[in-house]
Amino acid sequence: MANGSSESARHARLAYMALISGFIAMLSDFYYMQVLSYSVGVVRGVTSIINAYNITPSNTLLASLSGASSLDVAVHLTYIMLPFALIMFAVGAIWLIGRSAYRVLSIGMLFSSIIFALLLAVLDADFYLGLMIGLGPFLGVALGVISSIKELQISNAKQGSRVPRPISINPETPYSNILVLSKRFFGKLKGDISILDMHFDSKAIENLLALISGNEHNHGSLRILTTANRLGSHFERGYFDFRDELANKGISLELRVMSDNDAVQQHERLIIDAQNAFKIPPLNIINKKSEHIVAINRREALSRFEEIWQRSTKYENYNKK
Repeated sequence: MANGSSESARHARLAYMALISGFIAMLSDFYYMQVLSYSVGVVRGVTSIINAYNITPSNTLLASLSGASSLDVAVHLTYIMLPFALIMFAVGAIWLIGRSAYRVLSIGMLFSSIIFALLLAVLDADFYLGLMIGLGPFLGVALGVISSIKELQISNAKQGSRVPRPISINPETPYSNILVLSKRFFGKLKGDISILDMHFDSKAIENLLALISGNEHNHGSLRILTTANRLGSHFERGYFDFRDELANKGISLELRVMSDNDAVQQHERLIIDAQNAFKIPPLNIINKKSEHIVAINRREALSRFEEIWQRSTKYENYNKK
């Protein structure tokens, strides 16, 4: 609940930033529109008087009147800016009230803010109204851009940590299961991997190699916890070949043997990556056992793994006993 409420508060803060950004953009655009329209009106009024009374204007007045056409362009530019300012404000309001579609809204806010900023820069370059008046709209745009980028970062992080749906294993299709598991499950694991499997043996090595094949670039290290039940001479040869092959691909491998007490108390088989943790069937029959792969609490699983890991014996040392 704490995480959910914290996330809602974060979304709300960004929504308020977006709303303020849109409000500043509208306010500044209306201000520019009023000032420039007033200037256009003054110029046109002076021009009408000169024409009506056949007055010969001074050089200074002529220079001022010559900018009338550019003022017209500037006013029309504020009209173009207005829809983007309104979109920014509307996005902020929907963001705050709707509490959903954050990613789409943040993209809309980012796009509108950038376009508004570009038009504002063109306008400000020719009609500078002072530091505070000129700086205010850009600060509003900055709020819109920052809120959008932060929301996109949150959205991308959530997508990256999205827990895969439970995967069912059909015992009648063992070969297909390996392919499915490699693509849909092991291919999505990221970072260092920790595995707890009490029955890790030579067949488990074969399956594990097939499952991570093609996905090696996602991982830097592999830790495996197991019991001594299936660690014979045949396993020893396969293990060291497996370790060397992974090392050639840039993955370090370490296997530790847990104590008998830990082995008795441990019943679940786990796999943990940088973002998630899962309960899995035994790796030596993962493609044949009718069992679901389901997500579990990563913090608790990793804490349990680390606790046993610290008490366990490195396989190379255990092998010398």
